[in-house]
Order: sequence, then structure tokens, then C-alpha cells
Amino acid sequence: MWEIQQVKKMKIQMVIVKIFILGALFIISNQNLHLGISQEREIFLDAYTGWITDIMHTVINLTGNVVKFEWLPK
Repeated sequence: MWEIQQVKKMKIQMVIVKIFILGALFIISNQNLHLGISQEREIFLDAYTGWITDIMHTVINLTGNVVKFEWLPK
């Protein structure tokens, strides 16, 4: 049972890592960035950290709404 939980946890972690990698690739391709150039690396880092920040704000808002939701029927 413990091993199954570990496998599920690892799968979830891998999905999250893949999403972050795909997000980075989309930012690079959509903005036509060349990471060998230091100025474009800075543009990428700003865009990537902004994207991560937006994700965190969305998760925080979603969590707050889930906590406020009345789960018991009236």
C-alpha cells in the first residue's frame, strides 16, 4: 500500500515538472528567445517568474474559495 502511494506521488510530481518545462518552452518559442544571449535570458527569466507567480496566485485564490465553500447541505 505504501509503495502504491509513493508511485502516485511520484507521478504527480512528474506531471508538475513536465508542466513547468512545457511552460518554459512555450515562453521561449512564443517570444522567439535565444537563451545564448544574456539579454534574452533576462527576458525569459522575467516572463517565467511572472508566469510562476500568476500560477501561485491562482492556486492561492482557488484554495481560498474551496476553504470558504460550504460543503454541508442546508
